[in-house]
Amino acid sequence: MRIVVLGAGVIGVTTAWYLAEAGHQVTVIEKNASAGHGTSYANAAQISPALSSPWAFPGLIGKAASWIFARHPPLILSRMPDFAMSQFLFRMWRASSLEQYLRAKRDMVRLAEYSRDCSDALRAEIGIKYDGRQKGLIVAFREAKQVEGYQRDLAVLDELGVPHRRLGRDDLLGLEPNIDPQSGVVGGVLLETDQTGDCFLFTQALAEQCAARGVRFLYGRTADRLVIERNKVIGVAAGGDMVEADAVVVALGVWSKGLLEPHGIPVPIYPVKGYSLTIDAHSDDVGPVSTVSDESLKVGHTNLENRIRVGGTAELAGYDFSQPEKRYEGLIASLRMLFPKVPEAAIASAERWSGLRPVTPDGPPRIGRCRYPNLYLNSGHGTLGWTMACGSGKTLADHISGVRPEVDIAPFAPR
Repeated sequence: MRIVVLGAGVIGVTTAWYLAEAGHQVTVIEKNASAGHGTSYANAAQISPALSSPWAFPGLIGKAASWIFARHPPLILSRMPDFAMSQFLFRMWRASSLEQYLRAKRDMVRLAEYSRDCSDALRAEIGIKYDGRQKGLIVAFREAKQVEGYQRDLAVLDELGVPHRRLGRDDLLGLEPNIDPQSGVVGGVLLETDQTGDCFLFTQALAEQCAARGVRFLYGRTADRLVIERNKVIGVAAGGDMVEADAVVVALGVWSKGLLEPHGIPVPIYPVKGYSLTIDAHSDDVGPVSTVSDESLKVGHTNLENRIRVGGTAELAGYDFSQPEKRYEGLIASLRMLFPKVPEAAIASAERWSGLRPVTPDGPPRIGRCRYPNLYLNSGHGTLGWTMACGSGKTLADHISGVRPEVDIAPFAPR
């Protein structure tokens, strides 16, 4: 089939790869000049299946209220809620029961574990380089109550057979020797099979591999609208041209909603802005050995060899790409507390970045057919696009190709 994939972020490019591997003729349409620029560019750099969880969790309202008075709140409402934001928050609250949380987490972890395995196979097959490591991820606790609060998530990992190990303070400091012993860490959990890597480097390298296998990339073009005749998508209007297609995959992140809703297709996605710093410093000498997630401030610190990526914050601000310096204060505070060896000059000159994560109110992404028989969605991965990319792309490619996916696609159905 002639299949058009809309979007060349990590989700779109992995989807294109697996569709091409299945024998389809693939064209990717992307508004930027090359692959991986949007939310894939400078995310937290973690492939973290064991950390996969919905944002809708039991006690959400109380927790969010307590963050209002925090000096560095992980969740920020920077504007008065309009209808779209209010609807998203209401749906998130509706999905925050314990039963719904656990069901969604199981589904998300299964997909993410499968995705990591697909990424391992892909790396072995084509030798792709992206400053990656396979040394696990540490969730660091700085309060005793955090240890107790994490038991619910560990129970799901036990149920699914996901390897993890509880760490005492000395165990944690032994694995991450650059953490300041005076930082207040009391222990943590090692998620042993989680990984790290630069999503942008991966996306760019895989796009090159796709092109070498015949995938056509149309860069610098915006997908303006779907062209539909007789209850079927026949192509995409982009940049003044119509690109014909036998099937279309929408992998536009937060922009998926704007393309599909005019065609009467509801997309339960809202943009949640995240921030990151990329610091030029040799991480093995002064920063994390792998990834350390600060549970108190919800900030991740990741080793990218000669760089350190610090990412976090969830800001509800609509489609706003501004970068107020105060939003980086929590990231810097966490870094200074845990890794004081990182030079101040390197922090001051760090690359500042922000991106809009496509978040669904209940947690799982939306993957599969929507309304028209040849129209598919692959979006809504929130903070887990890098984590779930290969598994989502492979699952959807199998589904489109008439092959039974190895992961049950039903929990992710767009409808």
